[in-house]
Amino acid sequence: MSLTSHTTGRVFCRRGFLRVGSCGLLGIGLADALRAESVSRPDVPRATSVILLWLGGGPSTIDMWDPKPDADAEVRGEFDTMATAVPGERFSEHMQQTARILDRCTLVRSLHHNIPDHVPGSQYVMTGNKPSANAEHPSIGSLTANLLPTSAGMPAYFSLGEASSSGAGFLGAQFDPFRINLPQPPATVSLDGVILPADLTAAQLHRRHQLRRVFDSQFTTTHPHSDLVATLTDFQHQAFDILSSNRIGRAFDLASEPEPIKELYGESPIGRSAMIARRLIEAGARFVTIATNDWDTHANNFTTLRQLLPPLDRALAGLIVDLQQRGMLAETIVMCGGEFGRTPIVNRTAGRDHWSRAMTYLLAGGGFHSGLVYGATDERGFDPVLGACSPDELAATILSQLGFPPGHKVHTTSGRPIAMFENGTVIQDIVAGRPS
Repeated sequence: MSLTSHTTGRVFCRRGFLRVGSCGLLGIGLADALRAESVSRPDVPRATSVILLWLGGGPSTIDMWDPKPDADAEVRGEFDTMATAVPGERFSEHMQQTARILDRCTLVRSLHHNIPDHVPGSQYVMTGNKPSANAEHPSIGSLTANLLPTSAGMPAYFSLGEASSSGAGFLGAQFDPFRINLPQPPATVSLDGVILPADLTAAQLHRRHQLRRVFDSQFTTTHPHSDLVATLTDFQHQAFDILSSNRIGRAFDLASEPEPIKELYGESPIGRSAMIARRLIEAGARFVTIATNDWDTHANNFTTLRQLLPPLDRALAGLIVDLQQRGMLAETIVMCGGEFGRTPIVNRTAGRDHWSRAMTYLLAGGGFHSGLVYGATDERGFDPVLGACSPDELAATILSQLGFPPGHKVHTTSGRPIAMFENGTVIQDIVAGRPS
């Protein structure tokens, strides 16, 4: 990932800006990469942060949260169902933990669109705008990083793993996520470049920061017509805050977590990622994406889901319960889903193919109705028959809960104002305090 300074035309590696040893005196690119607008939100927000569990490849939500136990075997599939905490609603047998806390969640069973292809489908769901040749729309994570005030010493937007279409588009690379790939235990997460090197103390960093200020002053004196220093000084302070605070390093250090909390999330990679996501939000991050990309089950759908669903179920339920116990759920939106669902009819290889005409998203916290199942699909799961809604509307609702109406304008790198969503409107019925 790279960006070009509009002042110098120089290309920088964003994560490399944080390498104090190799980039010198807090290289100017670091600050450029961390620029974020601090604006007053036009609406009173219900939420201040978001955690997205991204199921890349398209999860078979008919085998998760919208089962059809009374349908023919070719639709019903191999899984049994179980009751949930919401009377009359059932989940797959492999989503037991989430079923028990459905009364703390909002389930949207009527999401749909018409792009059953991974890349453009991901673009639509991740950005809330249909793919267009005229503009590369930013992800909702990048919008959040652009719009919300940042916390000193902590980037606004993280991606744990690689999620398709999670970038900043026309907002510019400074609003791309900080991507960190989490290895399987017991390997250590590499935070090289975003924490102080072992051979550099905080005092030495401070002295380098002071020396850079001297050089900046001298540069301004000898280049009075250059706006380089004035443009970047505030952003360099943010870079200094990140390196000196070590808030990122502490967020990734799970040694301090009590064993009962670790047990709540589970020891799987997605469980560990969910725990880190909560810690990043606690440390001041605004948006964290947990990216998994194993959900494209054209063959052996049920065998694969028997492996994927239990860790996801435990991590998702554990995250929601933990956030609630800490008093964080009211201000943190949790959302889980992918770019589309899977075909209601099982194919000849015991798989399900791409199906964007009906899919489910699970939401929790952030001012959404608890215990609400919104919308419904037909008896075989082909199409919504109640409360049909689109990715535009889901994304608009998320940003509305953060305090920004769908028509709110953001600016491209050239300064052009563009509304966040071309067609999105808020799904009023799923928001607490509004008609349901």
